[in-house]
Amino acid sequence: MSRMLNVTSIFVLAMSAACGVETAANDSVAQTSAALEANRNPFGIAESFHTTGAIDFTNPMFIPLGTNERTCATCHAPDMGWTMTATGAARLFRQSDGLAPVFLPHDEGSRPDADLSTEASRRAAFAPTLLGLGLTRFTRTLPATSEFTVLAVEDPSGFSTPARFLNFRRPTATANEARTSSILWTAGAQPSIGAAVAGLFVGAATLHLQRDPASPTPVEQQNAGRDFLLDLFFAQIVDNRAGRLDAAGAKGGPENVFLQPFTLGVNDILSPSFTRKVFDLYDAWAVFDQDNGHGDCRDDRARGAARAAIYRGQEIFNNHEFDITGVPGFNDVLGRDPVRGTCSTCHNVPNIGGHAVIRMIDTGTANEPSCDPALPILTLQNKLTLETRRVCDLGRGGNGVWADVAKFRVPPLRGLAARAPYFHDGQARDLAAVITYYQRRFDMGLSHRQRDDLEAFLGAL
Repeated sequence: MSRMLNVTSIFVLAMSAACGVETAANDSVAQTSAALEANRNPFGIAESFHTTGAIDFTNPMFIPLGTNERTCATCHAPDMGWTMTATGAARLFRQSDGLAPVFLPHDEGSRPDADLSTEASRRAAFAPTLLGLGLTRFTRTLPATSEFTVLAVEDPSGFSTPARFLNFRRPTATANEARTSSILWTAGAQPSIGAAVAGLFVGAATLHLQRDPASPTPVEQQNAGRDFLLDLFFAQIVDNRAGRLDAAGAKGGPENVFLQPFTLGVNDILSPSFTRKVFDLYDAWAVFDQDNGHGDCRDDRARGAARAAIYRGQEIFNNHEFDITGVPGFNDVLGRDPVRGTCSTCHNVPNIGGHAVIRMIDTGTANEPSCDPALPILTLQNKLTLETRRVCDLGRGGNGVWADVAKFRVPPLRGLAARAPYFHDGQARDLAAVITYYQRRFDMGLSHRQRDDLEAFLGAL
C-alpha cells in the first residue's frame, strides 16, 4: 500500500474578545484547511494543493532513480517551495555537516573536484554557490554550429576553460507546471508540457541522480512522475499581517491556482485581446483601501491596512506604466523600443504571472554587472560581426545562437515568497531586491510606498 501524507494545518489568529466578529464570521482563519507540506517563509505560510488530496511519497518524484541517495525532491523539496533555496541548503548543511545527499561534487559546489574531506573544506566548496545562492552546477560546451566563440573565462574556482566551462542556476520550482507555457529556465518548444515534464525524469535522473544513461528511467515511472507534478499546485495562503489570503472574497492560495483556467497563448501580448489586468486575486480587498478605519480595533485596523497594501500592490503590478526598453526577445518581437508597459506586460498569464507563449527574453540579469563574484564570467565573440559580450550565463544561447545569449523564460510568480533568492542565479536575495533591480533597469519611478505595496502583493502570491 502506498504511504500517503495528508497534513492538516490549523491557522488561528488570536483576537481580543471585542475584535473577533469579522474574523470568525468572514475570514474563517480559525479553520482546518487541506494543507499539504505547509511552508513557513518571511511573508507567512505557503502550502501545496494536490488534486488527490495527498502527497504520495511512493511516487517516482520521491524515490531514488539513480545510483546515489538523491531523489528528485532532494533539489525540488516540498518544504522549500518545490525548489532548493539557499536558506534550506544552509540548514541541511548545518544538520548534516555537509553530508546530506544534496552535497555531492558532480553537480554542486564550486567545482567537481573540490576537496570534501572535512566539514571546513565542504563548507568552502558549497558556501559560495549552493549555500549562498541556492545554485546547482552544470558543465557546458558550445555546439559545433555555434555562431559565437568563448574567447576567455574568468572562473573564481579555476576550473573552467573556453572549451568547457561551469554554469550555475537555481532549480526551477516543479509545482504549478500545468499552468505554464514552458518549463526550466531555457527549455525550448516541446510537444506538450506533459511530455516535457515526463522527460525531466530521464535527464534529471541521469545528470543529478547519476543513473546509467544506458538504462533510462522506465516510461511508466516517467508518466507517474509527470502525472503527480501536473496535479500539484503551490501558493501563499496566509500573510503574516493580512491573515488568510482566501478570506473576505480574496482568491489567494494553491487551490485557486488549480481552479485558474489556462491555455497556451492566453493573453499573449501579440493578441488583440491582450489585457494588462492580469491579476484580480485581491479585487475584493479594494474595500480595505477605501475604508480608512479598517475596523473597530487595533488588530482589525492592522489587518485591514495590510490587505489594502496587497490590493494596491496588485494594481501597481497591473497598471503602473513605465518604458520597457532594450530587451531582446521583447522589443524586437514587438518592433517597438521603447514599449510603454507594466509588470503584467511580460508576466501576462492570468493570476499565474508566467508568459503566455514560449518566449525567451533578456532583461540583463546575466550581464557582468549583475553577476555574483562566485560565478564564472564568459567573454563571447560573434563569429560574423566580432561583437563581444561578457556574461555569467549563456541563457538560451547555450544552443549556439547569438541572438539567444542571456535570454530566459519569464517565470510564473505564484508561491514566490517561499523561493528566495530570485532570478536564474539567485542574485536578488529577496523580493525587495527584485523590485530594486527593475526600478533601476527600467526607471519605473516607484515611490517608497509603491515599492512596499508591490512587495506585499508579490509576497501574497
